[in-house]
Amino acid sequence: MDEKTPQQKGGIARSRSLSAQERSRIAREAAQRRWGDANLGVKAGSPDKPIRIADIEVPCYVLEDDRRVIATNGVLDTLHMARGGAMVRGMNRLELFAAQNRLKPYVSNELLARIADPIRFRIGNNTTHGFESDVLIDLAEAVIKADNAGALQKQQAVIAHRCRVITSSLTRIGLIALIDEATGYQRKRDNDALQSILTAYLLPEHRPWIQVVPEEFTDQIYRVYGWERKPQNRGPRYAGKLIRQLIYEKMPKPVLPALDEKNPRDASYRRKRKHNQFLTEQGLDHFRSQVITMMTLLRISNNKTEFKSHLRKLYSDQLMLPFPGM
Repeated sequence: MDEKTPQQKGGIARSRSLSAQERSRIAREAAQRRWGDANLGVKAGSPDKPIRIADIEVPCYVLEDDRRVIATNGVLDTLHMARGGAMVRGMNRLELFAAQNRLKPYVSNELLARIADPIRFRIGNNTTHGFESDVLIDLAEAVIKADNAGALQKQQAVIAHRCRVITSSLTRIGLIALIDEATGYQRKRDNDALQSILTAYLLPEHRPWIQVVPEEFTDQIYRVYGWERKPQNRGPRYAGKLIRQLIYEKMPKPVLPALDEKNPRDASYRRKRKHNQFLTEQGLDHFRSQVITMMTLLRISNNKTEFKSHLRKLYSDQLMLPFPGM
């Protein structure tokens, strides 16, 4: 049976819309890039040290040129797509998915080109394929836009759901930090790289106070932990430690120690300002993203036991909560 699906027909149509000269040029340039990439080895990461997104293990690596990549099969598993050939010559499975007519208005030419040309790199003596980490997020955002517009097929709902999990749990910077943590690469970055992170995340002077934590976030913590909410109620002492671990410790490793240094405790163990007042817009974007992720888990939890279970599913052993009451 040789009948092709609508997705396959869409991918073929896009490919055939190119002239023979354009196809030849693209193939030649892609081959040059692939063989050039194939000379790159891995300087951090291994198959037994994946990151976890929800309950999916995603193999990830840091290449010799510092690119963070996710193995192709890891991307397919994360999106709940079958592995294997694309059944269209010259197109990989992820390219076939991204090139279908249903997604065409939402996938940029630049993104499609990157998907069509996966990175080849060496792990020991073996050559494998993968994509830079932001390809996963860019594709997830495109799928969500298509789903919101009603463009996806019914059987693609699970892919759209996975994409929402990805975008609600990760930012581009957060994904890089997660890969660096899983691969151990944060221990290998030189001082200049660490300083670049601090420059990107921390302001030279503190900003005026702004509301960055929704009131609902605090309400949800009190509800899940069974604390009574009263006017001016500061909550149990370890509430601050909980927020510190859920939010700040999920930023790149050097950020929290730098915040503690800029905003130290006084003799009464209090800080003059809130840590988030020292964050740049980039740092605040990561902060807000983590708040949203935690607030989502709190909303679906009836108590702290369920909340802890959701955290374990999301972060596995990357997040431990040894606080009282946990």
